[in-house]
Amino acid sequence: MPHGFQWPRNAPFPEIEDHTLRKLEVLRKYLDVYFDTVAQNPRMDRLNITLVDGFCGGGAYQRDNGVKYGSPIILLKAVRAARERLNANREKRLELNARFVFVDAQCDHVASLEEQIRQAGFGDQIGRNISMVHGTFTDELPGILDGIRHGQRAGRSIFVLDQCGWSDVPMSAVHSIFTSLQRPEVVMTFAIDGLLNYLREESSALAQYRQFGIDDDFIAEWNARKSDEALGRLVTQRVLMTNIHQLSGAAFFTPFMLWSITDNRWMMMAHLSNHQAARDKMLGVHWDSHNSFRHVGKGSLFFLGFDTRLIESKDALFNFGEQDLATMNRELCEVLPGEIEKLTKNGPVEVKALLEQIGNRTAARNQDIFRNIEDLAGRKEITLLSRDGAQRRQGSQVKLTDQLILPTQGLLFPFPR
Repeated sequence: MPHGFQWPRNAPFPEIEDHTLRKLEVLRKYLDVYFDTVAQNPRMDRLNITLVDGFCGGGAYQRDNGVKYGSPIILLKAVRAARERLNANREKRLELNARFVFVDAQCDHVASLEEQIRQAGFGDQIGRNISMVHGTFTDELPGILDGIRHGQRAGRSIFVLDQCGWSDVPMSAVHSIFTSLQRPEVVMTFAIDGLLNYLREESSALAQYRQFGIDDDFIAEWNARKSDEALGRLVTQRVLMTNIHQLSGAAFFTPFMLWSITDNRWMMMAHLSNHQAARDKMLGVHWDSHNSFRHVGKGSLFFLGFDTRLIESKDALFNFGEQDLATMNRELCEVLPGEIEKLTKNGPVEVKALLEQIGNRTAARNQDIFRNIEDLAGRKEITLLSRDGAQRRQGSQVKLTDQLILPTQGLLFPFPR
């Protein structure tokens, strides 16, 4: 629930902001891709999943004299649409069993949401597979996790955590999700500039800041650089993102930045998962949105955390546009051979292993990396082998199980490192 939004009884819905609309659109698109991906096996006959909205709000917003649904209704509609879409041409019907948990700390919000759910045609599911919970997300999380563990062997779940600012989702809560469940994903909003704006010298002694890896050194670096409103802030954001990833328990962390005109500051929308394929699908959604989101750093290969090259190069914002795509592919062709060289010192390495190795360090989708692998193999800068070790023909489609190795005779010039 975005900052400052309220759903009091017998009052108009709050006005929705542009960046909130964008978040909701990304969530809707990702859910479509998610269900199409996890249920692509035509022999699958059952899919169990729990969808949790930890800050559900009142379910609807005002926009241009009309009503826009919030994330709970988007979740419900996405499951209904997936159930219809996936069974349209399926010989064996897929049973999509979805359980929804909608949590909010304010009674008025829960009451408003229940009314919106009924008006949207899902009222008969309340009390069955829809749970309406009045409480805080952190208080309710242990019970939610127990319910998922006992009801679903695989623990497949998506947590939507659109918190008000930055302190309502403790890192311990995120970590417990990834240590308790086998297949969770988290889509989390984090007011990254809001946290930085409130930092003081004494903040490093407070648990609410320490949980994000903020210590005396972090604050000293921030104070030294915050006068540079553009890059000084950006460099510190990257360090904070690194800390959040390391403390989350998730293998893959994909942060994207949104600008809030109302608050005049950057927000972070982060996707966390334990599977590279899930990260790839979310990246695809952001590429489809083009300039609506900004990634901090280069698109090809990068590291989060402190990086002085950002200050030197002045090219820190990557906008998912056509020019960014061309630049990213050019850079990938230059750096991929060096990455492959490091991974193949003891023999061939699978394409899947390469993706997992660089997954957190690129804005490139798998299809972009595959295209670059094909180009490099065509130029004989790398050798592409099938699973059984036979050399793949030029132009053949790259597979996850293919193997990569450097040409046996090497090149005239060393690979960039």
